[in-house]
Amino acid sequence: MMLLRSTFCIQLLLQSLIHYSNGLSIPSVLKRLVPFRSSTKKYDHHVQSLLLTRRTINAFEPTLPKDWESVVETAVTAATYAPNHKRTEPWRFHLLGENAIRRVCELNARLVSEKKGPAAGDAKLERWLQMPGWMVVTQVVDDNSNNDWKIPNSLLKEDYAAVCCAVQNFCLSLHSQGYGTKWTTGPVNFDDAFKTAVGALPDNEQVVGTIWFGIPAGTAPSTPVKKLTMDTVLCRHD
Repeated sequence: MMLLRSTFCIQLLLQSLIHYSNGLSIPSVLKRLVPFRSSTKKYDHHVQSLLLTRRTINAFEPTLPKDWESVVETAVTAATYAPNHKRTEPWRFHLLGENAIRRVCELNARLVSEKKGPAAGDAKLERWLQMPGWMVVTQVVDDNSNNDWKIPNSLLKEDYAAVCCAVQNFCLSLHSQGYGTKWTTGPVNFDDAFKTAVGALPDNEQVVGTIWFGIPAGTAPSTPVKKLTMDTVLCRHD
């Protein structure tokens, strides 16, 4: 009798899992569950290592590997699994081609020239054109929702936080595959002409930043010295 009850409970559990797994078969559900449970401890150290070794990269190899597009798609997939309180999926990733890259670089060079002179603008243009991979990340803004930044839990702030988490996932995924990244938020990203330079970004998207990516070149950046101690960062409350 106890065996029959146990069998019935297991069947009921599996049927519930199937219901919440979009109709997958029992073997498919088990295949998803078992590796997840057994691999948790196995990969803890690997994940921690990725978190601690990611660095902002300023120099890249001039060309991307042959399989770079599939690597980027994998990274975007990881990005879309970022925390998202309202489940709005507000992130958009705009992969720039050769012409769009040049337009953005020339726009930035013009802005630098206006502020610091032609020589500085030319130097910046040469430098930026060396970046092999470009991804502009934006946040979709819902005009029908509360978008007051001063309200702590406004949709605008919630979604911005989600997109920032998505950027971190994107960079960590690329790091796991041997790529380096730099998240840039310079003035050109928010210039009125930037959306046109990228390629007619929708009006309801605001730029969160541009990610340069590629294979790191030169010496790896050193580990940053943290200014704050654990006792300062981790505050304990009874």
